[in-house]
Amino acid sequence: MAVQSLYRKWRSQTFAELVGQEHVVQTLRNAIAEDRVGHAYLFTGPRGVGKTTMARLLAKAVNCLHPDPAARPCGTCEMCTAIAEGRAVDVIEMDAASHTSVEDAREIIERVQFRPSVARMKVYIIDETHMLSTAAFNALLKTLEEPPDHALFILATTEVHKVPATILSRCQRFTFVRHSVTSMAAHVRRIAAAEGIALADGAPEAIARAATGSMRDALGILEQLASFVEGPITLHHVQRLLGMTAAAEVDALIAALLAADLTAALRAVNAVANQGADLRQFARDLVERLRAVMLLKATGDRTLLDLGDDEAAQLAQWAQQAEMTALVQWVKLFSNLDYQLRTTPYGHLPLEVAVVEALLAPAPAAQPAAPRPQPARPQPATPVVAPRSQPVVPAEPPRPSVASQRAPADSPPVAPSPPSEPAMPAPAPVADPPPPPPAAWVAAQQARPPADPAVARAADAELSLLEQLEATWEDFKRDVRPRSPTVQALLNSARPYDVEGNTIVLLVSSSFHKERLEEPKNRAIIEEVLRRRLGKVYAVRCTIEGKSVEPTDLRGKIREARKDELVRAALNIFDAQIVDIEPLEPE
Repeated sequence: MAVQSLYRKWRSQTFAELVGQEHVVQTLRNAIAEDRVGHAYLFTGPRGVGKTTMARLLAKAVNCLHPDPAARPCGTCEMCTAIAEGRAVDVIEMDAASHTSVEDAREIIERVQFRPSVARMKVYIIDETHMLSTAAFNALLKTLEEPPDHALFILATTEVHKVPATILSRCQRFTFVRHSVTSMAAHVRRIAAAEGIALADGAPEAIARAATGSMRDALGILEQLASFVEGPITLHHVQRLLGMTAAAEVDALIAALLAADLTAALRAVNAVANQGADLRQFARDLVERLRAVMLLKATGDRTLLDLGDDEAAQLAQWAQQAEMTALVQWVKLFSNLDYQLRTTPYGHLPLEVAVVEALLAPAPAAQPAAPRPQPARPQPATPVVAPRSQPVVPAEPPRPSVASQRAPADSPPVAPSPPSEPAMPAPAPVADPPPPPPAAWVAAQQARPPADPAVARAADAELSLLEQLEATWEDFKRDVRPRSPTVQALLNSARPYDVEGNTIVLLVSSSFHKERLEEPKNRAIIEEVLRRRLGKVYAVRCTIEGKSVEPTDLRGKIREARKDELVRAALNIFDAQIVDIEPLEPE
């Protein structure tokens, strides 16, 4: 028989045992004591903070057999025990991630009309509510608004923005917050002591920080460490198992940044890389420390941070040395590294570049300065933009310059006006136009074959679709998850690379991901989600990073042109397309 996980074994059985979420506990206790329990509740918040636990406690409380309402749930009566063991037939838990259809909602509506078999109230706990389909939400609307007197609905979700407003308005909403490092470390110590697990100084705090506010994650890490380590669990064990970096490396990098010592900063980065530590975790730890320094610099209030006295003293010293503008710049810079470090094939290069940029790039000025004219940078080519609603007209040949239309130098002078006529003011001098381009360049332009407008329009449309896919790639992967979490996991190592007609090309990191994603069943899932999002059928194929074929010359030029801000602005303002790329006229 499998051993029960720690987070299930130590799940809170009464309100008094629950860690954190005091605002929710107090409100529900008062409602139970005064017999004013609502008919529908919505619990929102990050993962692992107690939403499902609170839902089960509320189900116990409304069905508890203890005579004192203020003492409910007691955790010991027959109903509390049955609910805790999952054998209460009148408490129905449903995972909306796997029951998303309208048929599942209709089944709930049909069964909710029957009175409970044993308990006082029939309780429906719907986890991951945001995964329900639109039709399922619409089917539940009337039942949530006016359920039978014997029914209670408790919805839980981590993404409340995906829940329709019509559902939100029918529920009492409670927002759960992340646990603090202090409360999580204390809870980990209590459970470790009860389980006979020895924890050295600093280990509970490291576990709590790695869990990022999720108590379930913290207990999962503790359970993993207990299997990994023989004897007391030290800070080094936590860092080694989780790929964390010691605080010394993070502190060394921050000290180098404050001292503007580029050599020391790069040495700290390379020391972390040579240890084989997780660079993404290192970047997160660095951002967290810089955030703490920024908050102390801005407020001087230590209560905003979960820190010991020694750490607070060190951060306070850094806050006195640092400039606020530099801290804000560093936090923004290093917080954007997570995705780059996950996808780059160049190891810790993005982190090195960020360190160099942090020390060499000037910090933003306190007051905006007058804009200075920027010298024109030579561009390899100029895009020819045409409105989408008009046909492409070939460019006219260059007209003769104004200078060629002037009278020759030896022509007779014009006779002056008679003195009897009033003198007219002389016209303002007109600047000479630039000289015509060299004859060789004109000849090359005339010899250059014109681009096929149809080809250019097709390339421009395909690259526009590619940009749309790149911008919504994370949303696309979330839409894939209900159909196959495995395919979503595989897509985490892929990204849109090109569009070739009705085929979308994905760039993957290895042949393993290519083979798995191109399996017929997996590819069918991806193509179905693409059809729903784009309204058109597209095929999918994969190419391996480093083995991809560069696009055609015209496509490459159009791709580069679309990256220019001025070109993108022209495309958006005039609803235009790029139809050709012409070389610049030489000066």
